[in-house]
Amino acid sequence: MLAETPVQTDVLLIGGGAIGLVSAIKLAEAGLRVTVLDQGHIGQEASWAGGGILSPLYPWHYPPALLRLALYSMQRYFSLTSTLLEQTGIDPEWIPSGLLILEGEHEKIPNDVPAWGAAWGLDWRPGLAGETQTLWCPEVAQVRNPRLLAAMAARCRQLGIVLYENTAVTGFRKQGERLQGIETITGFIPAERAIVTAGAWSGKILGEIGIHLDIIPVRGQMLLLQGKPGALNTMLMRDNHYLIPRRDGLILAGSTSELAGFDKSTTDEARNELVDFATQVYPDLESLPILKQWSGLRPGSQDSIPYIGPVPGWEGLFVAAGHFRYGLTNAPATADILASLLMKTPPPLDINPYAVLTPRPAH
Repeated sequence: MLAETPVQTDVLLIGGGAIGLVSAIKLAEAGLRVTVLDQGHIGQEASWAGGGILSPLYPWHYPPALLRLALYSMQRYFSLTSTLLEQTGIDPEWIPSGLLILEGEHEKIPNDVPAWGAAWGLDWRPGLAGETQTLWCPEVAQVRNPRLLAAMAARCRQLGIVLYENTAVTGFRKQGERLQGIETITGFIPAERAIVTAGAWSGKILGEIGIHLDIIPVRGQMLLLQGKPGALNTMLMRDNHYLIPRRDGLILAGSTSELAGFDKSTTDEARNELVDFATQVYPDLESLPILKQWSGLRPGSQDSIPYIGPVPGWEGLFVAAGHFRYGLTNAPATADILASLLMKTPPPLDINPYAVLTPRPAH
């Protein structure tokens, strides 16, 4: 709930996922007064629901604009998670467990991928697993995303960042071209600068003011299995499905990719699909109990290239959304870009590919 006295804020972030939280931290550490709103609970949507693989799953499918963001972020994750552990005592469990990509029925590994990977800065080596062609990606790390989000939220509180939960945005107010503040279900918040970081809901929120971004919700379902610590020591992937072993022995199996609107229900079909995949690539899982099934909504966008930048016609309003599967991976890069825009400093990389243009040119 909002306080009776309007909150004094220099910048307001709409959406408390990984991108919203790490951006809030960076801006607060730069000296700004920061507020974060979320329509639900902080850190409980796509950032929480995903698996925590810190890399594009099949990088050769993506354009340079996505890969530059990913590489920039991947190189910064160890420092980010180490600092959060030191500051909050919560371990995000950054683990360089590597990723073994198995050639599948729908995904073939191109012959030139090892050379391409080396050019991108990754030491990738092809190998064999039984009779299956594989690609070993030793530099790919994972993070335990629920713990990462908990650490980020704790750091926000340490910095005095105001966190409002269950506070949906209902509109924006401006005078001329200049943003004046945000209308919410619990009241108006004056703010001359705001950033929409609301994931799959970003397009819907901005659509209310005539900004139509090509962002659609894409449902992904996951399973959690009870394994033993050390039994599986690397991540495995085939045909866009993956296994992720956690330090304590839990194993995640993901993920589906479904156009189901904003429906976050789970299905037996997805459960069976993920169980079949998991037991085929790692037969020892056949006897393991399934602890949980859940889903999340990814913010799908063209070529997975997000929108990061100012919203046309609304001075002071920015957006960072449309990261599809890679919001968690690309959170550090996105936060650095946003900080450069708000603090008027040079951006860390070329930001033109992420500009808010509607419609976007085809790639």
